[in-house]
Amino acid sequence: MKKRIFLFTTNIWGGGQARFISRLIQILKDRYDLMLILFNDQDIIYPIECEHLLLDDPEVKTNRYNKYSLTFKRVDRYRAFIKDYKPFASLSFGDAANVINLLSGTPQCKTLVSIRGYQSVRKVQGQGLKAVVFRSLLKRSGKVVCVSQVMAEALKEILRMGTDRIDVLYNAYDLDEIQAVSREATELDAWLAGNQVIVTVGAFRKEKGYWHLLKALALLKKRMDHVKLLHIGPDFEQRGAKFQKLVRDLGLEDEVVLLGFHENPYKYCAKSKVFVLSSVSEGFPNALVEAMACGIPVVAADCLTGPGEILKKNTFSGSPDSIQYADYGLLVPPLNIDENYDPEVFEDGEKNLAEALYCVLNDQALADAYAAKAKERAADFSYERCRRQAIRIIEE
Repeated sequence: MKKRIFLFTTNIWGGGQARFISRLIQILKDRYDLMLILFNDQDIIYPIECEHLLLDDPEVKTNRYNKYSLTFKRVDRYRAFIKDYKPFASLSFGDAANVINLLSGTPQCKTLVSIRGYQSVRKVQGQGLKAVVFRSLLKRSGKVVCVSQVMAEALKEILRMGTDRIDVLYNAYDLDEIQAVSREATELDAWLAGNQVIVTVGAFRKEKGYWHLLKALALLKKRMDHVKLLHIGPDFEQRGAKFQKLVRDLGLEDEVVLLGFHENPYKYCAKSKVFVLSSVSEGFPNALVEAMACGIPVVAADCLTGPGEILKKNTFSGSPDSIQYADYGLLVPPLNIDENYDPEVFEDGEKNLAEALYCVLNDQALADAYAAKAKERAADFSYERCRRQAIRIIEE
């Protein structure tokens, strides 16, 4: 009889965390009896190949007045799920689900929590009451599972709990599937073939640093003909509007194409000249590894976790202070985290980003070499490797 495992998160509406959970279900469903627990099932866009349960009453709306009482209701309901379904382990994702999981823990069920963004590490590092409570809760977990080694090492220093209770589970990718669908034709094939297309994939969130990318493109436009930017991802209204205004202010209307969300971004990535990650903060950037699996060179801004760990063999060598020709792609120094949509202001980080992109676009031999290295590195994040790591974490 298969052991039952709870996978617990807020929702599956989008983003890298939701996509990873969907993939983890695929990876583990033959080994375990999986049940997905959600706050709600609104706007599910990734497949769920297991039974799922809802924690919230759909008639109750969360607001600042009821959020604390709602937390206790969720804890009671989650404990009832544990009592009724008797899971061997409960693995939660994201701060909100992690808190409910930790408060609901029982000796009969292993409590595992996943930390997937560096903002969660910052919360643990804080000095206020919330940070103290969060630290004490995390120390009650059976294991803290991080998405990167850098985050794991930071939490070992902060929490001072047994190092065997802090582990790493990298994101996983179906490399064969990515490479297969990347060969599909697109409606933009002629445009992609006729231009120097830079592609990026992600939502319009501050962490993605897209204002830096637009300014880098404006600088690059002065040096190269036919350079274009293709953005793939959902348009979150507020920052999407700011992005489009900056496009106009920089005179880039003819250079930027906003494709919106697409189920198969890989067929566009594979036909672009270079992938760029302009993030000011990441946990473990899915889009970067997926672009590498498509076999194109990548340029990434370094930040606390993610890009450096993916592109360098020596994870802990620190951030570069100039453009670095890393093992699997080009790294530029971290970009300024503060948003600046002034079209007259160009920071050093944007100049570095533009220069790194120029190096790849202007040197075919370099681009070909890094394309091959990128594909080689992507193989380290296969489904099979994730399966082995996940089973070890659950069973230890």
